[in-house]
Amino acid sequence: MIGAWISAHGQACLRAFKRMGASPAASIISTLVIGIAIMLPLGLYSLFSNVTAAASRLNTEPNVNVYLQVAAKDDDALQTEKRLKAIANVAEVKFVPREVALAEMKRLASMADLLNGLDTNPLPHAFTLRPRATDEASLEQMQKELLALPKVDAVVMDFEWAKKLKRFATFAERLVMLLGAVLALAVVFVTGNTIRLQILTQKDEIEVSRLIGATKRFVRRPFLYFGALQGALAGGVAVAAMAALIWWAGQEVHALTISYGSDFQLQYLNAAQIASIIGIGAFLGWLGAYLSVSLYLRSARTV
Repeated sequence: MIGAWISAHGQACLRAFKRMGASPAASIISTLVIGIAIMLPLGLYSLFSNVTAAASRLNTEPNVNVYLQVAAKDDDALQTEKRLKAIANVAEVKFVPREVALAEMKRLASMADLLNGLDTNPLPHAFTLRPRATDEASLEQMQKELLALPKVDAVVMDFEWAKKLKRFATFAERLVMLLGAVLALAVVFVTGNTIRLQILTQKDEIEVSRLIGATKRFVRRPFLYFGALQGALAGGVAVAAMAALIWWAGQEVHALTISYGSDFQLQYLNAAQIASIIGIGAFLGWLGAYLSVSLYLRSARTV
């Protein structure tokens, strides 16, 4: 029983290969079209993955600055520092005296002449904090606690980047899913149309087979293998094209990052991802073939 099942599938697979070899030009064109359809969402996914990988190498910790009132004295700064260290979400506190801040401004802003003309230092004492938790809710709660401290005039938290990065990640994920779903339907349609043309050219053969007792499974099986084979080849084409594009773009990206003192390189697809893409392509090709043959058998009333 098992031997007969394996033999039937082996013969069906062999017939699928023969049908593909019988019209190589049409098979190649269909495979390339399906491969391009698979490559588009794959390209977006690769782009998103590499952008995320590049962002993870950056120092993205929120910058939390606490500014005291200008009238605050050194003793006030000392007391504030103790209170800051007592806040649960504060991991590290760095005190920036007003004198150091003024000297740094003179050096960076090239405004030494203007600042030297001031009678008093207009800058307040400040603290730079490193938070333990960097999620939006924790940072907002931390901001409220800091503003409630005596002598604190302003709190500046630069965590808008986190919101923007999260929105970008959500948008990119939804875009890849939407485009992938649309192009998956296109793959099913292209495969189904290719199978439909094959069915029309072999219509007489199929009808004779049904008259002598061939089952629907027997008729359908070679077309299913053909669709799965074409989808798998298209997935391989998409992977190869994507690898070539990443290699081509990676040369320039690596040269650019080297000039900025980084060794970042574009990431290629790993073995599991390649296998998944080829498997998805095979499944979509199989599905397109199954739908096409099923519709033909139903319309021909050969059940």
